[in-house]
Amino acid sequence: MLLDKAQLKAKLLKQYADQLDKMFESLDKPERLHLTEIEDAALGVRQQVSQDITQSLSEHESQIRDVDVCCPNCQTSAHYKGQKVKWIKTRGGEIQVKRAYWYCPICRTGFFPSG
Repeated sequence: MLLDKAQLKAKLLKQYADQLDKMFESLDKPERLHLTEIEDAALGVRQQVSQDITQSLSEHESQIRDVDVCCPNCQTSAHYKGQKVKWIKTRGGEIQVKRAYWYCPICRTGFFPSG
């Protein structure tokens, strides 16, 4: 299901709120916090939020599929074969991406459209 911007925003805000709740629970101790502990907590949330945003936007973009894709070699209309999953390391952390995979019956090769 393709989410609109408002739904995507609500999903990300909930994930962010969950991350903050986890952070506050982990820092809930009777003694005062050291600056290093505060910094580590903030950096951990930043990393997770960055990864969540990257993952969500990647998923959103992967759901948008071109209706008519041509083979890059022979320009014949290709057949959609579903989405292939791959884990990639991004600046925001490791995420799972799904990309549309197409097959050309003339060239007998599969390909991922650029984008």
